[in-house]
Amino acid sequence: MMYLILILAAFLFAVQFLFNQQYRQLKGEGIGATMTFSLYTSAISFVILLVLGGFKLHITWFSLLIAVLYAAVCLLSSYAGLKAFGTANLSVYSIFMMLGGMLLPFAYGILFANEAFTFAKAMSILLICTAVGCSFEKGAGGKNAYRFYAAIFVLNGLVGVLSKIHLSIPTLAVDSYSFMATIQLALLVMCLFYCLTTRQGIPKQSGKLYLCLSGYAVCNGIGNLFCQIALTSLPASVQYPIITGGVMVFSTLISLVRREPIGGKTYFAAALAFLSTILILF
Repeated sequence: MMYLILILAAFLFAVQFLFNQQYRQLKGEGIGATMTFSLYTSAISFVILLVLGGFKLHITWFSLLIAVLYAAVCLLSSYAGLKAFGTANLSVYSIFMMLGGMLLPFAYGILFANEAFTFAKAMSILLICTAVGCSFEKGAGGKNAYRFYAAIFVLNGLVGVLSKIHLSIPTLAVDSYSFMATIQLALLVMCLFYCLTTRQGIPKQSGKLYLCLSGYAVCNGIGNLFCQIALTSLPASVQYPIITGGVMVFSTLISLVRREPIGGKTYFAAALAFLSTILILF
């Protein structure tokens, strides 16, 4: 059951990129647009998670601390991504983002959470790293770009690590619904503070933009909730390779459905990602 939840989460994460891409095309990639995007999506996600959790919000000092750190990391990651877009290659940016999101939680699980390091896990990691590397394109940007690559790698990996740390003290951890809702609430407060303390204010959105924001919020909120639920039963060294491989496979399938041009390297990378996911599952 938990493996099915993870596969659904990977599908939702792949779909969320479509809404994100559409919003960026309509509003651009400035810091104001990013903060507005985070403001609306966190508000929508908070309401969805609150409803799914039966309007119950449990908070401890520990869960609140981790949630605030989680939200801050998400905003810093968005900022690093914006800076990277100015000087970096988008393909390489995506590679560092995916590798950080997989390798750091994997390493944390093995080194600090006493998770077993098996041959299947090692092969799965090797296959996914190879798959991601196949997407590498020339032109990685100037020297300054590598600072942003490193930041993106670490920050995206910290998201998974913080989720695992939250579960490391069961007496202070809260249920998955409450934890994810608290993260969205923290994000909402941070974005509100930015919007209200700058000349930007809270921009109104058109109907098409609301559709993009709502679609992203549903996919991202429920996808992260599924990951958090699965993390209560599955080790991080199993979960994150499945998510990374699954997102690559579903992203390729979505591109096929949309009849986007796909090169042979992309097919090969998706095949490796699929194989790595099967290896972990069975």
